[in-house]
Amino acid sequence: MVLSTIVFLICLTALFTFWQPRGLTSAVVTTVSCALIIIVASFSKHLWAQVLAHVGWVLIALVGGLGIFTLLLILNAPHLVVRKQERLTYGLIAGVWLWVILAVGWVYGLNSGHFGTSFWPWLTFIPAFSTYLGILFAASLFGALRADWWRAKRADTLLVLGAGLQHGDQIGRVLGSRLDTALAFAQRQIKKPTIIVSGGQGPDETCPESTAMAAYLVAHGWDAKDIIEENQATNTLFNILYSQRLWSQLPDGGGKVIIVTSNYHLFRAEHLASELGLRIGGYPAHVRWSYLPGAWAREFLAIIMLHPRLHRGVLIGFLTANVLWLLLIS
Repeated sequence: MVLSTIVFLICLTALFTFWQPRGLTSAVVTTVSCALIIIVASFSKHLWAQVLAHVGWVLIALVGGLGIFTLLLILNAPHLVVRKQERLTYGLIAGVWLWVILAVGWVYGLNSGHFGTSFWPWLTFIPAFSTYLGILFAASLFGALRADWWRAKRADTLLVLGAGLQHGDQIGRVLGSRLDTALAFAQRQIKKPTIIVSGGQGPDETCPESTAMAAYLVAHGWDAKDIIEENQATNTLFNILYSQRLWSQLPDGGGKVIIVTSNYHLFRAEHLASELGLRIGGYPAHVRWSYLPGAWAREFLAIIMLHPRLHRGVLIGFLTANVLWLLLIS
């Protein structure tokens, strides 16, 4: 029974991965399936299942710890998370702190022995929705690791995503890493690929990102005739959408197209491409380890904001079910 359940969950994961190899849905299905496999294995008396369960719970603890660290980073050091020209309002931070306090209080109430006679059951929607967000966090983390592992090997067209300019027109470390990675990848190809550099001009920039990116590539030995600039996009979605109009005009519609961006950002870029109906690969540009915590926290917030209506609907659903259940049993 245990083995057959695990095999079924593995097959389900493989099916969704085949259907949507670079999307968020398949990452969520994989995450939930792995959690169910760990739970099922925990009830088995077989040695292999017990080992699997112990390893799984350790991984869950690590992901949970990383999630808590990310949450505390967002709450206590928002300046490390948000980009320039952006800010988290004090009202939003206070609201999240209140949510965290109530969630901790609910857990305390559950273990106090007086849970049923207290007001805590009316707040069960809080840990339920927190679990939902935890699943999304784990799925996003898995998706980021999957995008880093399943990197492209060949390309006819490379799309390099912008990351903002420093001091108006200077290439920073993150953007430089993306460009250097694209150059190294392009130079390994048998047939010389076309490189599309995508990025518009921000309010504190003196030129479009694409102009500075193209100049960087030329300065490092890449032919200007093999570079195409996309200078209108201001976010990842429009980076891909506007660039698709350019590569579709190339021979064979651009051939095999891959996205080159930072490792923490690649999963969301591939997911957005998948949402647009584009089956394109990716290649990660790595950043300093010290930069990753803040960058990943910002990236997870961006992933959450991909489907705000869905998350509001889930929250309202949990709240409604919570209230109706208590009214029915009272």
